[in-house]
Amino acid sequence: MTRPRTVADRLSRLTPQQRAFLQSRLKGAGAAPQEPPLTCRTGDRSVSRLGLDQERIWILDQLDPGRHTYNISTGMRFTGAFDEQAFQDAVTALVRRHELLRSSVEVRDDIPVLRVHDQVDTPVHVLDLRFDPGRADETVRNLVRRPFDLASGGPLRVLVVRTADDEYRVVETMHHSATDQWSYVRLNRELLEHYRAARENRPARVPDLPVQYGDFATWQRQCFTGVLRERHRDFWRGYLDGAPDRLPLPYDASPHGAGHDGKHHYFRLDDRLGAAFLDLCRRLRVTLSDALLAVYVALLHEETGQHDIVVGLPSATRGRPETHDLVGFLLTNVPLRARLPHDPAPAQILDAVRQASAEVADHREVPFSEIVEAVSPERSLDHYPLLQTMHLVLDFDDTVVQVPDAEVVGTEVEDGVSPMDITVGWWRAGNHMYGRFEYRTDLFTSATIERLARRLLDLVRVFVEHPDQPLQSRPAPRTADTTTASAPPVAALPEPDPDELRRITDVWREVLDDAHIGPDDNFFRVGGTSLGAVRLAHALRRAGFALTPRHVFRAPTIRGQLALARRDTTPATLGTRETGAVSPEQEDLLEGGLRRPELWTHSLVLAADRDLDPEWLKVATRRVVAAHPGLCSTFRRTDTGWHTAPSDHWLWCVETPDADPAEVAAAHRRAFGLGRGPLFAASLIPDGTIVLTAHHLVVDGLSWQILVDDLNQAYGGARPPTEPRHPSAYAAARPDPRRQLPYWRSVLEGARPLTCRTGRPDLIGGEAAHQVRVALPPGRQAPDWSTEALTAVAEATEPWFGGGDVVLDLIAPGRDLSPATGFDPARAVGFHATVHPVRLPAGGEGEQRLRRVGDALDTVPDGGRGHLALRWSDDPETRRTAAAWPRAQLSFNYLGTLLGSPPGTAASRPLLTVREQIGPIGNDEAPRYHHVAVLFEANGEQAVFTWKYNPDAVDEAAVKAAAATAGEAFTRLARRNSGGTPSIAGMSLQEVNRMLTELTRERENRTT
Repeated sequence: MTRPRTVADRLSRLTPQQRAFLQSRLKGAGAAPQEPPLTCRTGDRSVSRLGLDQERIWILDQLDPGRHTYNISTGMRFTGAFDEQAFQDAVTALVRRHELLRSSVEVRDDIPVLRVHDQVDTPVHVLDLRFDPGRADETVRNLVRRPFDLASGGPLRVLVVRTADDEYRVVETMHHSATDQWSYVRLNRELLEHYRAARENRPARVPDLPVQYGDFATWQRQCFTGVLRERHRDFWRGYLDGAPDRLPLPYDASPHGAGHDGKHHYFRLDDRLGAAFLDLCRRLRVTLSDALLAVYVALLHEETGQHDIVVGLPSATRGRPETHDLVGFLLTNVPLRARLPHDPAPAQILDAVRQASAEVADHREVPFSEIVEAVSPERSLDHYPLLQTMHLVLDFDDTVVQVPDAEVVGTEVEDGVSPMDITVGWWRAGNHMYGRFEYRTDLFTSATIERLARRLLDLVRVFVEHPDQPLQSRPAPRTADTTTASAPPVAALPEPDPDELRRITDVWREVLDDAHIGPDDNFFRVGGTSLGAVRLAHALRRAGFALTPRHVFRAPTIRGQLALARRDTTPATLGTRETGAVSPEQEDLLEGGLRRPELWTHSLVLAADRDLDPEWLKVATRRVVAAHPGLCSTFRRTDTGWHTAPSDHWLWCVETPDADPAEVAAAHRRAFGLGRGPLFAASLIPDGTIVLTAHHLVVDGLSWQILVDDLNQAYGGARPPTEPRHPSAYAAARPDPRRQLPYWRSVLEGARPLTCRTGRPDLIGGEAAHQVRVALPPGRQAPDWSTEALTAVAEATEPWFGGGDVVLDLIAPGRDLSPATGFDPARAVGFHATVHPVRLPAGGEGEQRLRRVGDALDTVPDGGRGHLALRWSDDPETRRTAAAWPRAQLSFNYLGTLLGSPPGTAASRPLLTVREQIGPIGNDEAPRYHHVAVLFEANGEQAVFTWKYNPDAVDEAAVKAAAATAGEAFTRLARRNSGGTPSIAGMSLQEVNRMLTELTRERENRTT
């Protein structure tokens, strides 16, 4: 699994070429301007601009008015009791809470805006078909295809079809400009909570909405302006430069001029194969989304023979915690470009997709309209810009919502449209994986799609069983015309009337703000945009020309539009800080209650497999120190707080042959001083032992890995690359995290005292350690077991939280994001590791709990750095607010594999390996930061859990019992597997809904 907390391990394994690539990316992104805060907009809250992607969908709707192309529906089935009045009250409450559901779209000065109404009636239409249930499917199909008029009504319709005395089908239909798949999950979760509250005569327990959709839309437009906008546009221009215009998909008819009527073809993957595929993802450290996309890219390569393939990915624009519970269109399309070698094997396709995904990682929330405008492809009414096919992977919602006296199950609703030529969607529920092809029926026959679905499932098996076997592509069928069509020409254009030519030219020049527009200029090549086409059409109508946005796309020149126009006879009416400031992590250590903070050091004892030359080792160590300026630092407290500065003071010594490494480390510690230095020391014991000591203010876990690697290289004659900046430069450029206040507040609401506490003082001097070692299963050489380990710890310690959510501090690398140019996370030595709380949902077991833990980790913003930045903010009010929050009393730290020899032959192993670690000694009377700290490390054969605690302050029996439970839980997770259901390449809608019922009941059984 790829999670934020595995960055240290990932970076430590990068090749020099990969590190160079990562550094170049970070250099390019380092100086990026900071986003503005997302807050409630001021002034008239009844009107706002549309969100950028919302506007794109509205424009497309304007080009094809009166159609249901952009309707999107979802459904639920109630079996048992159904209270119609309570459900209507729930819908009313839902609409009241979300401004977008009470909005219409108006055009003001040629610009579409959202108008929020105080009240919009959203009646629940109930049809009783108990006496003719066979009509239900046809009735639903007809009703969900009714087009929306966004100018006159709300974007939500709700239908209930009663098909039996105890069965009700709920169908919700919305215009796509107001919703997406993620919003529907939130909408239904909240709708059912309102329903339960109405049935139980109590207030609904729904989360506060810090902002509304109009606030997000306003904020989004503020983000994508100026330098930030150009930065993203420059990326997409370069990324898509030279990409093929169209893929020769296996069309059964010409794709030009086809409609968007569509069908769904469902499939299900064999459970055992699904489990094996998930294992493959973990072994290769690739996300499920990227891996399944690679399978689809393989299918496209086989079908088209192409090696440069662009596929669209939906990407949620919910990176800000304020948007977590919003209903709206918070989605964009990301063109992902996979460039394949000749005769690619599955492993090579996985690498290509993983690299492509990494390339676009920092640009995934860019509105698709911005990408289109940056690349400026030819506009066509025949096909979607840039993309022909989409791919998506979603987790089947694992929240089981109970309602009084009924079972509620999600259902599929077929809306009969396909905006894309083909969209492949996958849904995962534990080890169960199923999906569908959505396709345009004018372009593909059902037999072609059936063949593609079967081959897609076959390719999943090929990826698992034959990852290194090259695939064989075949040339695309030539029966259908798959060439790219430009805008249709206007035949036999008459010479335009000079007055009309002047009038329409004036409109163009006003809209484009360009005095040099000519009659044959293409609107989209001289600065016109999709929204500009809508504005131009409105302006032309005001000037008396009966032209629509669709006409602008059909004929994007003045001459062409004159030929189409009819004359109307009626006139149209980073927060920044000073250099030398300490980081929040450093300030947290310095202000953490240590009486002698200069003693908070860490030592490594290195062993060499041969004699070392003392003078050359000194030269090599000096080169390492010179490469990492943070090792030579001083720290002083002034009237304005703590400050750090570079120095040139470090300690080198050759010890006596019988020196004890622990005594050497103690001597290093005694020589350290915060204000004068040194804070780094190295000693050679002539028997081939090296002792390195550094203060925690200048190193963290990943820093030690870098230093040991550099010392090996330097002793071999290489000069380690020099970091361009002192670490204080990155602390000085830290962003303002106040936008994250609601997120961290909600996480820490679940923090509570551990029930295993004795109530006696918890001091560092009384610390004890208890280890549990677990054998790793053969054949599952996962490079990262941290998610499984954290899940096991959460399961074992849940009783300490009274059965509620587990809130613990995670020790994270802190290197995920940096606003400073030149920061290379794979080379940076300093105290970058950060501590942040994470709230892990209670309940569940096995895959379900593992997935919940992963979801919780995925929501952590900015790698967790914002938490301490709030606690030690320069803003007094922010610091007071954060200081009032409770602290987590349990921590989890993934140490990676610093100790022990790396795999390989003796000849390939490094000269110096880590033999021993010596932690901080001193400050015995200081309070422990966490009452229980769990450290986890793993190598290829075993996993080690180390539980640190003070037996005076914590019930020792409870700790050891939890440690044993965690070890057992980890073993189960490490060995997990499932199986049973064969792959199915074609399923009816009824079969799909039966499967969803089975999966829902399975989830209910797991949670009860």
